[in-house]
Order: sequence, then structure tokens, then C-alpha cells
Amino acid sequence: MSLHPNGPNRGQVAALRWFPGHPSSVGDVRRFIANRLQYCAEPDAAILVASELASNALQHTESGNWTTGFLVMLEHTAEGALITVHDAGSASHVPYIATPPLDTERGRGLHLVDRLTESWGSQGGPAERMTWGVVRCH
Repeated sequence: MSLHPNGPNRGQVAALRWFPGHPSSVGDVRRFIANRLQYCAEPDAAILVASELASNALQHTESGNWTTGFLVMLEHTAEGALITVHDAGSASHVPYIATPPLDTERGRGLHLVDRLTESWGSQGGPAERMTWGVVRCH
């Protein structure tokens, strides 16, 4: 979690889109990212990272409300692709890598994000949160 999206490694904004707070938006996020990563030799990691960050926004923040929604930003960087999800934040949930029981289907999203990204991080609080990941595309 070393790269901060406002730091010197920040790239050029390639695309920005708001999504409604509905589970169907996760599929829309996948298509949104896939359609903008033609330069990326292996876009699957970036698509999965975006999907996981969007799912977390829907599940753990007020962005899960249809009208609140969340914003996804894709930037091109020297490392590849910087994917940032801006959500409505939460007073009770801060993104962290959990160790869920083996028999559950949930709770492994940030493990995937951690494995698939060069770096990732999160900042914010009860009113807004920004979570990002950098995926190598070259």
C-alpha cells in the first residue's frame, strides 16, 4: 500500500464514470475498464481489481444506495493502470485484508487486490473514501 494516488506517480486520467449503487453496476465496471485497456497485454488483473473495489464500495458504504453510487477513475501510469474507486465512505468499515473462515464465500476480495496490484491503498472516512490499486499492464 505504498502508492498514493495524489503523489508524483499519478498518471493521466483515461476515463471517469459514476455508477449507481446497485449490484448490476459491478458488471458495468468490468466492461468500463475492459473497454479502456486496449493497450494492456493482460487486462484481466485490472478488471478483477476494479470489480473487487466496486463490490466493496457497494457492500460496505452508503454507495450501495442507488442514488448515491460511486465513481470509478482509470489512469495510465508508468507502472500500468491506476484504478480508483471513490465511494460514500463509512464510519464503521475501513478496508483491510481479512482472514475469513475457509467455508465462507466472502471476505477475500482485498487478498486478491493485494496479490494482483503493484500497490494499493485507501484513505477517507465516514463521508467519503478513495481506494485504489496499480496494476502492471506492460
